[in-house]
Amino acid sequence: MTRRRLPSGRRVGIPLSAALAMLGALCVGITGPSSAADAAAKAAASDGLGARLTAANFSDPGSADRPWVRWTLAPGASTNELLGELRDMAAAGIAGAEIGQGSFPGTDQLAALYRTANSLGVTLSLSHGPVSAPDGFSIDDDQARKQLAYGAAVVGGGTAYSGALPKPDTTHRTTLVSVLAFRCSATCSTSGQNTLDKNSVIDLTGQVRNIDKKGIQGGTTAGTLDWSAPVGPDWQLLAFWSVGVQAQPDLLTKAGTNVLTKNMDRQFAPIKQLMRANGGDFFYDSHTADRGSPTDTWSNTMASDFRRAAGYSITGYLPLLVNLPSTGFGAATPAFQFDSGTSARFRNDFYQVRTDLWLDNQVLPLKKWAKSTYGYAVRVQPYGDNGAAVDSIQASANLDRSETETLWFGDEVDNYLPEASANHMTGTKWYSIEGSAALNQAYAQTWQDQVVRMNKAFAGGVTKLVYHTYPSDTDSTSVWPGYSLFPSSFSGSWGPRNPNWADAKAYNDYFARNQLVLTQGEAKTDVAVYMQNYVYPQPYTQGNLQYWSDPSLAEHGYTRDYVNPTLLDLPGAVVENKQLATDGPAYKALVLDGEQLPASAASRTGIPVATAKKILSYAKSGLPVIIVGEAPATVPGLDAKGDKNLQPVIASLLKQRSVHQVSSEAAVPGLLQRLGIEPAAEPAAPGPIVSVHRSDADTDFYWLYNQGSVTNDSEPATLFDPNTSAKPVDTEITLQGHGTPYLLNTWTGAVTPIAQYTTGRDSVTVHVSLTGDDSEVVALTTDPSRFTGVRSHSGSRLHVVSTTADGARVQADGSLAVEAAKSGTYTTRLSNGRTVRTTVSSPGPALDLTTRSWSLDVQDWQPAATYGTTGAQVALTSKKSVHVDLGKLTAWTGVPQLQNTSGIGTYTTTVTLPADWKKGTGARLALGQVSDSYTLTVNGTDVPAVDQLSATADIGNYLHVGKNTLTVRVSTTLINRLRTLSSALSTRTAQANGLVGPVTLTPYSVTEVN
Repeated sequence: MTRRRLPSGRRVGIPLSAALAMLGALCVGITGPSSAADAAAKAAASDGLGARLTAANFSDPGSADRPWVRWTLAPGASTNELLGELRDMAAAGIAGAEIGQGSFPGTDQLAALYRTANSLGVTLSLSHGPVSAPDGFSIDDDQARKQLAYGAAVVGGGTAYSGALPKPDTTHRTTLVSVLAFRCSATCSTSGQNTLDKNSVIDLTGQVRNIDKKGIQGGTTAGTLDWSAPVGPDWQLLAFWSVGVQAQPDLLTKAGTNVLTKNMDRQFAPIKQLMRANGGDFFYDSHTADRGSPTDTWSNTMASDFRRAAGYSITGYLPLLVNLPSTGFGAATPAFQFDSGTSARFRNDFYQVRTDLWLDNQVLPLKKWAKSTYGYAVRVQPYGDNGAAVDSIQASANLDRSETETLWFGDEVDNYLPEASANHMTGTKWYSIEGSAALNQAYAQTWQDQVVRMNKAFAGGVTKLVYHTYPSDTDSTSVWPGYSLFPSSFSGSWGPRNPNWADAKAYNDYFARNQLVLTQGEAKTDVAVYMQNYVYPQPYTQGNLQYWSDPSLAEHGYTRDYVNPTLLDLPGAVVENKQLATDGPAYKALVLDGEQLPASAASRTGIPVATAKKILSYAKSGLPVIIVGEAPATVPGLDAKGDKNLQPVIASLLKQRSVHQVSSEAAVPGLLQRLGIEPAAEPAAPGPIVSVHRSDADTDFYWLYNQGSVTNDSEPATLFDPNTSAKPVDTEITLQGHGTPYLLNTWTGAVTPIAQYTTGRDSVTVHVSLTGDDSEVVALTTDPSRFTGVRSHSGSRLHVVSTTADGARVQADGSLAVEAAKSGTYTTRLSNGRTVRTTVSSPGPALDLTTRSWSLDVQDWQPAATYGTTGAQVALTSKKSVHVDLGKLTAWTGVPQLQNTSGIGTYTTTVTLPADWKKGTGARLALGQVSDSYTLTVNGTDVPAVDQLSATADIGNYLHVGKNTLTVRVSTTLINRLRTLSSALSTRTAQANGLVGPVTLTPYSVTEVN
């Protein structure tokens, strides 16, 4: 995998040819397939994802497409208990379990888990424990992860310093790196940030006396200094020390990686063959303690590694690598800045070097070792939790499996796109998400909330859900409903302890179908936005930041990716027919965004000279290049000649006919339209629908989502509200592609032909109606047999172009029919040019069932033992029966017997249809507000999974003349009961559980068009 060029012109890491050879050996795709062999290799690289979608596997998705869970094991959990939980997962449609957060199992227990998982077809992932560090590994080990720490003393101009070197406040072993003195640009402060005169630096390291050899690799842990400061302003005397930051092997050196892998080889030797048979992965979380992305500022070889990579010494810049003491998560404040304006540009060089060191010395060797030794992949969340970390786009392009999370990125679609963009260019199909850890919502997260959050993630390119979390049941200290690593903070604790887990299989089928769709063929994206960034938005701590802040681009239907020098160095990043990467995303334009956020990203308006030259070549080949605001004027780092060398390249770029400048992001969609660049999914009018476009040899798949809000200040704290402010959308959308359109119902698994549409030269226009936060899938195919199984079915079948009826459908025998809720004569225009008039009889009046008599039987879930009891009874639940007769529907909080109840409620009512009710009459049942999950039964027959957001089902085929029985079973979260028991949860708001309505039944006639 290629890297960006540093200012010195040196390339850090492996050369392109070697990278491609290594990636080929590891089955990592680089560009679109050019042959059947390439296609097979790409499929293997994506871990079984992307199997050709057919009606059969869409109805019942395979294990590769199913969700995973983060399985948090309780300390002391018995093997039998864990094996039972594995079986429960498999039965609920879970195909993978990540082990390690919580308690890491011993070898014998792991062996038992692998044997059962292999028999069930469940993939196991290993995280934490020996995957992160050897047992007993010390933070003071020579090969431990390290930070640069400092001690400071203010020395007045013309005065002397004599004594021990200033040291950082730590009990861990410190090893001296360097002693420097800088003149303060203003008064030297003993707290807060200081600005230093960069050119005043004096290196005093050689004057240190009274040293020892107790430090790392024989360095000194002590020393004294006698030094007289020059006359004038005050000076900062700074002693820099290397100190362990985690009791884990270093992730910036090969030596640290070797310590890690040798320990895992020793630990996992007895189960090696079981692991190979399982084919799982090793996982590294995002946070500093979990090795996901290095925020470490030092290593044993950092000084020499940096000089070799950047071409200059790091010593004089050491003050820029230390921070003031920080509390909690979020970006730390640098302790020092230089007054020369070089601080941000140096840090860009450092972050790039650190990115390259991490990839070259850990990620790539770890991938090779994992694949060859265990047949395992490496899965990583490539971002940090405390300020700038690494270039996540570059990291994702080098990973087997990239992962993001809902919590850290605040459910912002825009924040998921950088990692997805790397996948789109490399052809990798795995992009998982740790979902959905809503802060302070333990046991309150509904299934509907999970769907909404996953819809936002899917819109951002995510292709795999990993639940946070699925805890094992019991330990010695937990209370009902069982062990949880986060009993009162993050949401989650999914599993059978929750009443709503009764519907887990239906939801996991839903997620799997979406994930199957979103891994078909290649991702196709309208626009590429250039971005090289190490300071990624962190909405969890800094508000809901985005990179591209103006919503109008998405509202006009345009999709975007973010590309950096790494992606533009890929072999497939070439322009053909005025498009970039035609075998992959096929970008129709490239944007250089001078307004890009966050503003703290020093490189947002800079660009390497080599990358600017490449973009110039794109423009000369006819690719439209759009510059928002000012054109780039600087290179990202400290290259002394870089800015000067960049200027003529940018000047030449601006002269190209294919290059255009606009003042703001808001002006981009208008310019694209004037240039004749249309979005692949274009709404009739700007609106909230966003899309994901996947394309293979014969089918274009469009995943369409009615995004309720672009930015919600209360996310991720606010859970899904059935009364969301998101508005329903009813519009026409023009989809680029050819062939017959089909609707893929991700709830039921049904694939049905769309009866009404219009065709253009290279497009098909369909009607889309979506409730707020809901999604649907439309496929345009030139091979309908993949959905119908009928080879003779051509792509030119007769269809409806327009109708004055409510809608049209293709019936089971292939004939066309119109739908209407009122009697009358309706006009329908067909694709063969004919206009047909159809007379429709009255289907009967709509019925409001909200105020009907409803019988409600509830299982009230409570602890079987007194709350607070620990031990074997901790997970046992009593399910008390409560019967209520309702004169009208209302939330459980409004029913005295159910105010604090969590559980499962079954609602029953009857509807009597008249003798003239005709078989084949349609009937739409709208349930209104329901919380949480629900199923529907009509006359004893289960209706296939109902869309849990729109809460609407067509039940006409289940009705008959006379008395009809409707049954709605509703399952809730545990919060309403737990808030009355747990003091930690007592302030949580009660949820409006149950079937609230309004519930309406609307008959409609289905009449064949003759």
